[in-house]
Amino acid sequence: MTNAKIKVAFVISAAIMLASGATTVVLSNDMAGDDLSSSQIFQKARANYASLKSYSDEGQIVATMNDTTVTTRFTIRLARPGYYLIEWEQTIESSYSTTKIQAQAVWSLGEGSFLEMGNGPQGEETRNSALATAAEISGGAAGTIPRTFFNMQWGDQLGGSVFSENRQTDEKVGIINCYVFSRQLQGRTRTLWIGKRDFLIHQVRTVTTAEAMRALLARAVTGSHEIISDIHGFTTTETHTSIVVNKHFLRSDFIPANGE
Repeated sequence: MTNAKIKVAFVISAAIMLASGATTVVLSNDMAGDDLSSSQIFQKARANYASLKSYSDEGQIVATMNDTTVTTRFTIRLARPGYYLIEWEQTIESSYSTTKIQAQAVWSLGEGSFLEMGNGPQGEETRNSALATAAEISGGAAGTIPRTFFNMQWGDQLGGSVFSENRQTDEKVGIINCYVFSRQLQGRTRTLWIGKRDFLIHQVRTVTTAEAMRALLARAVTGSHEIISDIHGFTTTETHTSIVVNKHFLRSDFIPANGE
């Protein structure tokens, strides 16, 4: 791969880590009607999410910029009081190459937190630091749902009042009817789909304008101004499927496939 192509790949990777922040979400077990107000949807969902004993799902995040697409496929398992396992693998595709990144993971068996990025498990001081690091390299997979499930405060990007002011027309994600909310901030438009029946998050999409993306990268990446100037808009779509709540998990269910 040429130096120019390496630079492009590096810039794209930086963009994904900078722009694919996770979004907090909320759940409920109750049936919902169309007469609920936006504030009621968020209030009801938060209360029910906090009551969950466990949560699991699978899904993918697709991030695109210029001619490069990064697909992150992930699985999530969470249980109270402090068990979690998030595993993911990535494929980077462009007009000149396809690169697969081996499976990575972040986990805890209730005591201690660990991160596997291909060089063997490494311990993390806290759950916050483990999930924060994993959220960046997983494109957000280790951030959105885990952060909400454990009621973590860092980087909270879902303000119910802000979203509720921008309710959109209801849409489907697959076969799931969803409430749709969006907000705009500093060149980014973030859209959130919450299931109308289950109050689970089913999809999050962030669209960043070319101008905002260039400004963001210029502050974080040096020596690549000629590449940054050619950057177009950035879009990342995070979709959650196969969601199961309150399942009984064993301790062994939180050991990663490549763990010991």
